[in-house]
Amino acid sequence: MTFIILFLLTGCGGNSSDSNQSLPDPFMSLSADKNTQLITKKVILTWATDEMFICRASGDWSGDKPLNGTEEVQVTKLGTNTFTLICHRDGNWHREISVEVEGYKTETRSIQQVIGNTNVNREFFIRYPEQPVENLYPVVFIFHGAGGNGEQELNRHQNILNLIDQGEFIGIFPSGFENRWNVSGETNADDTEFFSLIMNELNTSSIFNTNRVFAIGISNGGGMVNKIGKETDLLNGIAPLISQQSEPIGNLSPGRPISVYQVNGETDDLVPIEGGLGVAGTEFMSAKGSAENWAAYFSCNMMPTEANISWGNFEVLEFTFSGCTNGVEIKYFVVKNSGHNLQFENQINLFGQIWDFFVRTTN
Repeated sequence: MTFIILFLLTGCGGNSSDSNQSLPDPFMSLSADKNTQLITKKVILTWATDEMFICRASGDWSGDKPLNGTEEVQVTKLGTNTFTLICHRDGNWHREISVEVEGYKTETRSIQQVIGNTNVNREFFIRYPEQPVENLYPVVFIFHGAGGNGEQELNRHQNILNLIDQGEFIGIFPSGFENRWNVSGETNADDTEFFSLIMNELNTSSIFNTNRVFAIGISNGGGMVNKIGKETDLLNGIAPLISQQSEPIGNLSPGRPISVYQVNGETDDLVPIEGGLGVAGTEFMSAKGSAENWAAYFSCNMMPTEANISWGNFEVLEFTFSGCTNGVEIKYFVVKNSGHNLQFENQINLFGQIWDFFVRTTN
């Protein structure tokens, strides 16, 4: 996407007799591909002057400049970067022009969606690497739990931000309608459609590798990634955390083989590990049944390998279904003496493990 920015022109008159003449206004024009700006943190400045003698740069660039020129400049700061060109004529007379370019790691976007009979702006946040390069990045969606929003979730998990800044992927943090995801009738929003609308927007940009898309969801967000994994063919892998499939979602057939990394708390009283009636009146499959459901659809070996492992101070039962179609893998973990929370996430860098799993088990 190309944009043109117009600028403030200021001038100062000196004692020269020329100062009373009608002087042509110098101008500076800037056109920049927004994707290029984000990927390389550079923009192209183009300027032209008339009847001037000398020009120099000020603000966030420097040096003497020709009267007409084009230059690639670095966008070095988060926030506002100001590029000013000052051109002199006779005596003290000069004109200056400036352009401001925003440098940022986090971008807020919105998409219109019809909910009921109302057009609603649905918001999502994009977190780019700290030092992006001109490259295709995998995409990881992170779906918040009930009562949250995308911005809160973005600021909640430092290990996710570390992975993004290491250049592993770009993070997408959407916000649920009325702070919920409609998994089992929580709202009247079509959140699978919302996800697809975001994907359509990402497909217009060269920085997002939309052939490598993953989703992590927590609680209500975990239910959402299960739903999207069944109702679309746009994901390579999902990680439902402290959640499993509801009975209705379990009855759906997935659009493609995907890897699944499912984590459940042994004493969870909102999403019961044994299944049955849970939060928001949802009828859940058991955690084991949910994992087996995925494994059966992908023709995995239905006899999982079992292991007792430790996540910091927590004992964990690990079950792995392998030998699946297209090399995907299904894992589910039962964290002993843990309820509906992620109190163990920083003891083992949970999100780093999830990302390693996605990379290892998907093409």
